[in-house]
Amino acid sequence: MRRIVTTLMVSALLVGVSQKAAAQTPAPAPAPAPSSGWEDRAYINVGFGVESGNSDFTDTRTFSLYEESGTLNSASSFSSGSLFDVGVGIRVWRNFSVGAAYHQEMNTADGTLTGTVPHPIFFNQPRSFTSTVSGLERRENAEHLVLGWTVPVGTKMDVMVFAGPSFFRVQQDVVADAKIAESGSPYTQVIVQPTIETRKKSVTGYNVGADVAYLFWQNDSIRLGGGVFFRYTAAKTTLQMLTTDQDTTIGGTQFGFGGRIRF
Repeated sequence: MRRIVTTLMVSALLVGVSQKAAAQTPAPAPAPAPSSGWEDRAYINVGFGVESGNSDFTDTRTFSLYEESGTLNSASSFSSGSLFDVGVGIRVWRNFSVGAAYHQEMNTADGTLTGTVPHPIFFNQPRSFTSTVSGLERRENAEHLVLGWTVPVGTKMDVMVFAGPSFFRVQQDVVADAKIAESGSPYTQVIVQPTIETRKKSVTGYNVGADVAYLFWQNDSIRLGGGVFFRYTAAKTTLQMLTTDQDTTIGGTQFGFGGRIRF
């Protein structure tokens, strides 16, 4: 019996000592949570890309010649073009930044000019013609207000989502008229000389998108890298063709890549 009591007392003493030692041993500090804060003060982005979008234009005008009526039809279509893009911004609160961006896009298209011209001798015997108008240019410039929220992904990558208003300036060549001349006897063909004019409009739209940057070099004050961007920006306006104003959408879906600088 004495042996059993002694054994229990020794066991209790050992348990107490082990519990006291465990209580005196400090618990390991929890690992710090990864920071989601963006620590750069400012950014500069420079890039090149393409803009995807289509603008189709058709118009008809009638005219009087040799005491008869003729018709003039114009058609042109502008699609994707290359663009240059640059943007700057500063961090104003936590991951929120305010910036400005500028892009310039240009593309070239061929138009067609068709119609009918009255005959100079015979009544009610119009002659048809088709002519290609080469090198019509469409250029757009836009300034964007960029309100962004940047999320670091690891130590070398960050993703910024952004949106804001955009201010567009578009210039487009159109066939505004055509001069008709005779090619001579037997008067089966005509000479068509299109009149090209440049229409200009300014309009306000919007932009929304994302930019992904990977920074592969840095020192105490600057980080350098590259990145890709996606942006949808658009505005609607009208441009006069032969006689009527045609609806057109400026901007479109933009993809690009380039250099990234962080301060």
